[in-house]
Amino acid sequence: MEKWKKLFMVATMALLAGAGIKNYALAADTSSSTARTEENKIMVTAKSNQADHDIPIATTIITSEEIAAANASSIKDVLIEQAGINFGVNNSSEHGRKNISIRGSATGHVLILVDGKKVSGSDAQIGHSDFEYNWVPMSAIERIEVIKGPASSIYGSQGIGGVVNIITKKSDETFSGEVDVSYGDSRDDGGDEFKLGLNMGGQIADRISLFMSAERIDRDPSRDEDDSTETKIEGKEINNGLARIRFDIDDTQYIEASYGQGNEDRIKIDNILHHDIERKNYSVGYNKAFNSVTLDVDAYVTDSETHYTTTSATGGYAHDMTDSVIRGEVDIAAVKNHYIVTGAEFKNQEYEKAYDKAASSDKNFANDMDNTALFLQDEINITEALIITLGTRYDYHEKFNGEWSPKIGALYKLGAHHRIRANYGEGFMAPTVTQNSSSYAATAMKGVTIYGNDDLQPESSKSYELGYEFFTDNTEFKVSVYKTDVENLIDTKYLPGSSDEKMYVNVDSATLQGFECELSRDITQNYSIRIGYQYLDTEDDSTGEELENRPRHTVNVRLNATLPWDIHATVGANYTDEQIDDEEQCDDFIVFNAQVSKTFYDRISLRLGIDNISDEDLNDKPYDIEGRMFYAGVNFKF
Repeated sequence: MEKWKKLFMVATMALLAGAGIKNYALAADTSSSTARTEENKIMVTAKSNQADHDIPIATTIITSEEIAAANASSIKDVLIEQAGINFGVNNSSEHGRKNISIRGSATGHVLILVDGKKVSGSDAQIGHSDFEYNWVPMSAIERIEVIKGPASSIYGSQGIGGVVNIITKKSDETFSGEVDVSYGDSRDDGGDEFKLGLNMGGQIADRISLFMSAERIDRDPSRDEDDSTETKIEGKEINNGLARIRFDIDDTQYIEASYGQGNEDRIKIDNILHHDIERKNYSVGYNKAFNSVTLDVDAYVTDSETHYTTTSATGGYAHDMTDSVIRGEVDIAAVKNHYIVTGAEFKNQEYEKAYDKAASSDKNFANDMDNTALFLQDEINITEALIITLGTRYDYHEKFNGEWSPKIGALYKLGAHHRIRANYGEGFMAPTVTQNSSSYAATAMKGVTIYGNDDLQPESSKSYELGYEFFTDNTEFKVSVYKTDVENLIDTKYLPGSSDEKMYVNVDSATLQGFECELSRDITQNYSIRIGYQYLDTEDDSTGEELENRPRHTVNVRLNATLPWDIHATVGANYTDEQIDDEEQCDDFIVFNAQVSKTFYDRISLRLGIDNISDEDLNDKPYDIEGRMFYAGVNFKF
């Protein structure tokens, strides 16, 4: 297996290097090549008026077709196939839980949005959790937009490592829908999975449109191969629903409201419920488009309540997090050669921890924090070839007062097919409600009591990036080098003279730097390939040691083919290099998957697939992964 992994790495690098050399030959003859029309679209997350090829920052757009090919049960399953994104863990993994890291960022430093609205950051608040990745039905997702690197200049706290924006489907003029159902048979002892998704929507009156989506995911827990009394991968029972209604006042303005609700149970073997997660989100918004100015106002609430069941003496308890946000934005294209985005945001964050047993009520905790922000971004066309983006955001937090998040980016067009990018940005991560309150105390593992700290400062980052991109009608090639310095990382330290009491303090700084390369190419009319590679070098500045759960090399490959009888096939491979977890060296590994699909009468699609073809098993180092799974699914459009 070691020989195969090395061959896989060498072959990938040879393909990427060959693509880089080939670009110059392709660029020499562009008489029949034009920029890919499917890529010439506006990326809403970046707040830009340019096509995505002309944005200075590093971005990725994941389509609904890519989500279907990945047999994804959560957004994590498809994000991991993108260059620069790898799995991490939140403190440590529990029953196979994994989190998303962008370019080596801490998992809590990735901001999740749904249609531009922030969801409750439970990963930053709840240790060992991965509860942020199923806020909407998977079948409701139109695409996923990713910003790699700091995005605090627009989005504020938690955008320190990057942003993932889930864009949901919109209603068509005619009423239509789809049903998707699949079943997977796992080679693990347990782990079988059933998924059902339903979407429908369209115009229901002259100026009123409606979209609704629902899903059910039921995955059995799987037993540990070495100890049948232990859970390898926890089971999940997920029910999600989303409804959105839009009223067009006239051709230039509309009002939109949405409501989403979900329940997710995490289950250990023998059907033992240990986490019950309730999610709700509701919003109302108004949008008005003038000749060259657009006004967008939103008010929304996201609520996440997570109940933990345990047989310990203190009893179970619930985390209840509620974020209430009012946000206004104005996009201005009235000034020649400028595209200006400015706005304001107010956010109230509430957190409550309540124990089930009356005897533990003295450990209950409740607090809230307010944050007010102003932001401004100007995208300037200096010449036809040079675009400069300047931006900043000021956040006033009631605990640590003000925080500026500036950025500057530049893009230069070397002809029709080449781009050079450079940008600098700063980001920050505000302490959580519990970390930033001296009245908070919680008993952690091994009986250690952890206290909050009123004097905590936000974690901050400074990031630099230089990139190059080449594209034609059938090829896209990107390469980037980056460096990020993170300061004031929050950790716990023992109080003086104590061996069982700790407090949150700002202690560490770290350096993250790396190289990222992506290639997408139509090999022939019926075959295409996508390859991503990341080299990541990390260092804890205080110790000089490598940061944990940051693999040095990651590779993603996916080959797509259209076979006879219009059968579509896709084969993918994800390679993860060695990494440190809990001060132990973990082996590298490759996960392969494959799928074939066929569409009948433009309405019915059948698919068969295998995940983890080689049945790779990590033995919980650094986390567990699902065993080989055979699955079949059908999609019906109406």
